[in-house]
Amino acid sequence: MITSEWDVLVLDLDGTLLCKAGEVSEQNLHALDEVRDNGIEIVVATGRCFAECKHILDRINHFGVCITAGGSQLTDAEGNGIARNVVAQNIVELVTSNVLQSGHRCLLLKDATVCDAQYVLVGDAPLHHASTWWFETLGISLLEVDTIEEDPWPEHTLRVGAVALEEHLLPIALHLENELEGKAKLQHWSAVTCSEATGSSTHLLEVFGYSVNKWSMLEKHLGNEFDRTRIAAIGDGLNDIELLKEVGLSIVMENANDDVQLYADVLTGHHDNHGFSEAMRRWIIPGQGQT
Repeated sequence: MITSEWDVLVLDLDGTLLCKAGEVSEQNLHALDEVRDNGIEIVVATGRCFAECKHILDRINHFGVCITAGGSQLTDAEGNGIARNVVAQNIVELVTSNVLQSGHRCLLLKDATVCDAQYVLVGDAPLHHASTWWFETLGISLLEVDTIEEDPWPEHTLRVGAVALEEHLLPIALHLENELEGKAKLQHWSAVTCSEATGSSTHLLEVFGYSVNKWSMLEKHLGNEFDRTRIAAIGDGLNDIELLKEVGLSIVMENANDDVQLYADVLTGHHDNHGFSEAMRRWIIPGQGQT
């Protein structure tokens, strides 16, 4: 048996393993099984919270750890918390105030291992239809409050943000970039699966703790002694960049934008054309590489 040159594969979900419909193809599933059969540890690293990806983890028979909420939390395969990085309460209040003043609902992602709801929704503005679809489809538990002061778990926020059209969120993001510099991490980007299901372009505004990213949480999982040259990662999004910069092999999807592709050691196919499977067979699974 040929020995693998990789100890760990870090795997993004949306835009990488999943197609636009949010599903795992049989080709990708078989490739993932082969990776696992070769003794390579698979670490799922996603922007979703654990509840939002549990059905995917079941589909791929994942039994390892999960880096969720863009690097804010580390859980085991059952969703039990191992490590986390929350947003400071003053940052949550600042972002919430800006979102509410702009006429949108603010979404606070909570640490569901200690809270009774996955999200606290702040404000009385109509919830964007993409959010409504997302929460209903995945059976996400919600608590709706009128003001931030009514949040019963202020110290357990993993992410604060909003969902709306880009032209509505961009002014908020530009304003907050200055306010949050050196204090928190801000991202704003297009949703992957929501627009496919709801028929319209959807944008996300997300704010995290300052040091949050998938790589820093992976370091917490692996501990002090690991060889980063034996870690491979595959992804497509802005929240994959720190990870892609640090690993021994960075694989980027064809559907990733140019900013992400800058950090690719190799490019693989589109997520709607089994690009994950292609990558595994070319660069990860021993004995199957192509020239």
